[in-house]
Amino acid sequence: MKWFSFPGRDASPESGFRAAPSFILIFILLAAGIITISYVFFQSYQRNFRVEAERQLEAVTELKINELLRWRIEREGDGNVFYNNSAFVGLVRRLYDQPEDVETQAQLQNWMSKISRYGQYDRAWLMDTQSVTRLSVPGGQQPPAAPTMRMVSEVLQSGRPVFQDFYRNEKDQRVYLAVMVPIIDESNASRPLGVLVLQIDPTAYLYPFIQRWPVSGAKTAETLLVRREENEVVYLNELRFQADTALNLRFPITRTDLPAVKVALGQEGVVEGTDYRGIPVLAAIKAVPDSPWFMVTRQDKAEVFSPIRQRLYQMVAAIGLMLFSAAACVGLVWRKQRVGFYREKMLTMKALIKSDAVFRSYFELPLHGLAVTSVEKGWLKVNDHLCSILGYTREEIVRMTWAEMTYPRDLDADVEQFNRLLAGQIEKYEMEKRFVRKDGAVVWTAIAAGCVREADGAADHFICSIDDITARKAGEEKLAETIAELRASNRDLEQFAYIASHDMQEPLRMVAGYVQLLERRYKDKLDQDANDFIGFAVDGALRMRQLIDSLLEYSQVQTRQRSFEPVDLDQVLPGVLRDLEGSVLETSAQITADPLPHVYGDALQLGLVLQNLISNALKFHGEKSPEVHIAAEELSKYWKITVRDNGIGIEPQYQERIFKIFQRLHSHAEYPGTGIGLTVCKRIVERHGGETGVESEYGKGSSFWFTLPKKGEK
Repeated sequence: MKWFSFPGRDASPESGFRAAPSFILIFILLAAGIITISYVFFQSYQRNFRVEAERQLEAVTELKINELLRWRIEREGDGNVFYNNSAFVGLVRRLYDQPEDVETQAQLQNWMSKISRYGQYDRAWLMDTQSVTRLSVPGGQQPPAAPTMRMVSEVLQSGRPVFQDFYRNEKDQRVYLAVMVPIIDESNASRPLGVLVLQIDPTAYLYPFIQRWPVSGAKTAETLLVRREENEVVYLNELRFQADTALNLRFPITRTDLPAVKVALGQEGVVEGTDYRGIPVLAAIKAVPDSPWFMVTRQDKAEVFSPIRQRLYQMVAAIGLMLFSAAACVGLVWRKQRVGFYREKMLTMKALIKSDAVFRSYFELPLHGLAVTSVEKGWLKVNDHLCSILGYTREEIVRMTWAEMTYPRDLDADVEQFNRLLAGQIEKYEMEKRFVRKDGAVVWTAIAAGCVREADGAADHFICSIDDITARKAGEEKLAETIAELRASNRDLEQFAYIASHDMQEPLRMVAGYVQLLERRYKDKLDQDANDFIGFAVDGALRMRQLIDSLLEYSQVQTRQRSFEPVDLDQVLPGVLRDLEGSVLETSAQITADPLPHVYGDALQLGLVLQNLISNALKFHGEKSPEVHIAAEELSKYWKITVRDNGIGIEPQYQERIFKIFQRLHSHAEYPGTGIGLTVCKRIVERHGGETGVESEYGKGSSFWFTLPKKGEK
């Protein structure tokens, strides 16, 4: 059986297998995360791909419309070459007047041939106002189509060039467009002479241009040109997947699934619908400005979104691979965890054995009294050192309770701390308490107790360290008695100094009074030696009285204390300067001061400190008039007050000595005084929680400083 063990460190073999649901849950979370991220990524890819596809269709539509408008403007420009052209009009008029003029015919044919060759026109006619063909290029008797013939009168009436929309020639059944230019004789009251018809074959340029797709690789992409005729939509160009559709393929306006119908009804943008083959398409639709035409750029949805399907297949494969990898990783980790579990269990057992041996060795060392107690406050294990402290054997201690051995007056405090430790409010507690030994003696101990808890946080047992401090407590009591005796002695000395200095004033006053009376009555009746003796006696009596007054002032620093209160040093300083007004005038001194702080203390005593320091600055001056400055410096926790002068200064070896009582550096003949003033300052400042000091350079002046805690701080 183990001598001692730590609870909660053992684990059953089944605990490793109980981790399996955790790994399954981890795999499920990983799988859910992979699928969710993949879904979000696919949705984003699909959305971005569709936007790009729509942008491409719209770009192609804009490109086709812009090129179509440019082509139409060029054709209208060709018509403007002849419109109001005086040279051409003159040739036409000459032809009408002289029909057999071969040279005129040749010049007109040259004009018409050049425009046909460079303007993509397959035929040109010059017709008079009666719709009779006067000249054609190339030659031959083929007349214009019926739709063109019907527009001659309309063009003549408008007096402007007209672009004739798509029409079918009833003779060759081909589709054409035409530019019709009225010939106006401006020299003869704008008389119309006829119409120049420039016929356009759309198969030469227009249809190939419309059908040409700018992006390679598109198998189903196509561009359509349509127009609305009453309740039908007519396709104007030949289509990629159906032949002979120009002006033949028509759909009713009710077929709103067709992109061609949608645009004819006023809709624009990118739409989905069904094309003329009945296949779903994605189309960009838009009206061609300044024309009855509509442009439809469409592509089969299956082709548009085929990259999305490919990406979907790739993602499904990647997700499957990631799920397989995640399952493999989780399985490997679980297997490794099981192997690690048994390895850790073995290492833990070895560590427990070693720890148990180390703890047992430490437990038995005669360094501290050690004990293990139960939740029920019973002793479980104790070492020999604790037995020697309490005077019981191990068997006797185990049969007793903690409370039975505790000194009665210390039991409540001990139980209170123990209950807080048991409730988990604190991790440990330390205290000094008394036990009652077996022989009845009381022993003082310092105890430290900590709680060892189960995995669920419940207290299992307590480990306690108990040291005998009886000798130390006896020493502390002896020290406390000594301190109390010293304090009483100091109070008696202070009281004696106060009483002595106070009671000595009356007889000294009497001696001084009679000596001064003797000096006044017999000063001129005695010889010089007697006068000197009387002077010495008077001076000694006055100095003794001054010394007693200073001693009384020193003793009153402690005996006549007043409670601390907020003090404004700026309000204290003017009163001090009024008391020193005579000395200031006598020495012609200049006194300046910075703004002083608010502090917490005794206003009368702080005023006495300032008065003594300023008085010394006025007293100990050289040949120059005294210059005194009072400054304040704010430190982190203190105010530093400095009284700086330009006096005689203090040599370094004397700077600590001057704060001791009755310590003087000069004779009474040089500088009067008792040597108590700085000692009084030091004692007052220390009572306020501060320090005093001096910084001086001999012959140049001194800076006496003291510190005071900031207002309200101790």
